[in-house]
Amino acid sequence: MMKKFIAVMTIVTASAMTLAGCSNPYGGNSQSSNQAGNVGVGAGVGAVVGAGIGALSSSHKDYKKGALIGAAAGAAVGAASGAALGSSGSQQ
Repeated sequence: MMKKFIAVMTIVTASAMTLAGCSNPYGGNSQSSNQAGNVGVGAGVGAVVGAGIGALSSSHKDYKKGALIGAAAGAAVGAASGAALGSSGSQQ
C-alpha cells in the first residue's frame, strides 16, 4: 500500500510541475487566450490531482476505475475553476 501511495504521489507531483511549466509568466495580450489557457491548465491540474485521489481512495482491485472517475471529475472542476479565475482576474 505504501509503495502504491508513493508511486501515485510521485506521478501527481511530476505532472503538476510539468503543467505549471506551461503557464505564461508574462501574461498575454488577448483576454480570450488567457482564459483558454486558464481553462486548459485548470483542467489538466484537476485531472492529475483527481486521478491521484481517485486511485488512492478506491479499493485495491478497482484503483484504475477510481483513477479514471477522479480524473474526469477533477478535469471538470479544474476547468470550471480556471474559467472562473480567468474571468474574475480580467475585470480590473
